[in-house]
Amino acid sequence: MVAGFPCPYEDELLYSLLARYCSRVRPFSKQSVNQQLFGSPTALTSVHCPTRLQHLALTLADQWSLSTEQLIGLHTLYPYQQPFLDHESAQALMTRMTRGSGTTRISISRRDTVAVPEYLRYCPVCASQERQTLGEAYWHRLPQLIGVEVCAIHEVWLENSSVSARALGAWHKFVSAEGAILTCCPKPVSIQEPGRDALFQLVRDATWLLKQTSLPSDPISLWKRYRFLLREQGLCSYRGKLSISKFLTRFHRMFPPTCLSQVAGTSRRVASGTTFVALSRKPKGRMPPLYHLILMQFLGKTAEEFFHMPEEPADFGSGPWPCLNKVASHYREQVVTKCAVEVQKDGGRPVARFSCDCGFEYVRVGPDWGPLAQYTYTRVAQYGPLWDGTFKRLWSRSELTLPFISKEVGIAEKNLSLHAARLNLPVWRREHGRVAIPGRKRTWRGRSERPTASAIASARESWKTLCHMSILSGPEMREERRLYHWLFRHDHAWLIAQPHRPRIPSLAGSHTRVNWNERDQFLAQVLERQPSIPALSGHHRISVNKLIRQSGYRHLIQPNLHRLPMTRATLKRKVARCQE
Repeated sequence: MVAGFPCPYEDELLYSLLARYCSRVRPFSKQSVNQQLFGSPTALTSVHCPTRLQHLALTLADQWSLSTEQLIGLHTLYPYQQPFLDHESAQALMTRMTRGSGTTRISISRRDTVAVPEYLRYCPVCASQERQTLGEAYWHRLPQLIGVEVCAIHEVWLENSSVSARALGAWHKFVSAEGAILTCCPKPVSIQEPGRDALFQLVRDATWLLKQTSLPSDPISLWKRYRFLLREQGLCSYRGKLSISKFLTRFHRMFPPTCLSQVAGTSRRVASGTTFVALSRKPKGRMPPLYHLILMQFLGKTAEEFFHMPEEPADFGSGPWPCLNKVASHYREQVVTKCAVEVQKDGGRPVARFSCDCGFEYVRVGPDWGPLAQYTYTRVAQYGPLWDGTFKRLWSRSELTLPFISKEVGIAEKNLSLHAARLNLPVWRREHGRVAIPGRKRTWRGRSERPTASAIASARESWKTLCHMSILSGPEMREERRLYHWLFRHDHAWLIAQPHRPRIPSLAGSHTRVNWNERDQFLAQVLERQPSIPALSGHHRISVNKLIRQSGYRHLIQPNLHRLPMTRATLKRKVARCQE
């Protein structure tokens, strides 16, 4: 048991706990504190990832109920780094923090140029409130993260202290926040600050990450999610090829250079956006968590939404899927469990083939545009015995019309004869109407009943009366046209034998021939009367096209110049005269 060791506050950094303990007991040296708490006088206590925490947890077991894993997850920055490391690196880092000695450094690629904060940082408003409620201020984990520049609660800028945040040597002394933080006037974040929303969203994402203790360490799954989101926004092809120019244009519109320089440094690769382009490719090296959070925000996802996405997002959703066989009793019900997904050879888009137990199989080219896309298909691969049996039964009944059968089986009317030919069905004849020959496109939609004799006689008399009228109004002309087509359909032989033809006026109007000689003379006179414009050397050139435009008859001259010889000669003469 260690006498005088303080109880931890929420989100308190382990360094802050050690500093508060030293301010209480005032040890002779830091080596004595290391020996007492970490079991080694030469233990190095890093602000970001301290080591030998298993010994510390065992030493404080009588006072704390925290295990080593809980101590690491609640009071170090390990949860912020862990989701972006591969599994082996995350396990090695956990082992060194638990039992290792010396400082723990996270090896990252040379492309990482983000500088670790040199001093411990704090929010002046939070520190003032803690002194009022707790009696003392303490160092938080959140302000020490790379990329966190503001306090999202009070919307003020973070302040630097005089306490070093780099690796702590044996000469270093633990400095508490109560003794280092000075009272100062907070600096609010202006509403016009470039990238203001992005700054606060980075803080919220980092806060959520610090509270997670069970996120997987798999860079490949991160890359797959990135590629899926890029593909949804039209920035990436279905085979993974990124449109770099479009990506960078949108990226710089969302993250201005001033905002990037504040949170990610002044590196040329960061300012140009090529660092974030590298994240969209298959991972070859480690990148700082800040880069990942910026890319997530660019793709429209918070950290919580991103990590709750499936590792391999389904282009067609998760089953079961609906059966789209319209003649089945389970039509549009979620009963299909078989789905085979392939990739197109041309274009690389995913193609899914859904197979129902009733034999109906349909194909849809993805990815789905929304939840309602599951009730559509691109084509039917196989109709199945249930659909074929229903079609045969309906086709054999001559009293049914083609529109009725089309509605019942769920296909277009023009395709009915094709399926009749596929099923080797006989020719279907109606009692009155044309023959529906399988395999031939129908151009006439007949009726199941013939008009009565009285209806035909009434139509004949009405049509004759309208034909003998000298002047017809608009409604009478439309009625005459309707009766003519009705009789043409139902009483064709009688209509053809009549001496009178229907008055169907021409809607296009009269077509008169153009007298090109007269038009040529007229246009030539217009050009002759047009005042000459002298050419100005070096700047203006008098051309045929310019003269045509100035005449005001460009729509008549330019497309028909080959029909206007006098006009052509006039144009050439005026161009030569202007150039003299």
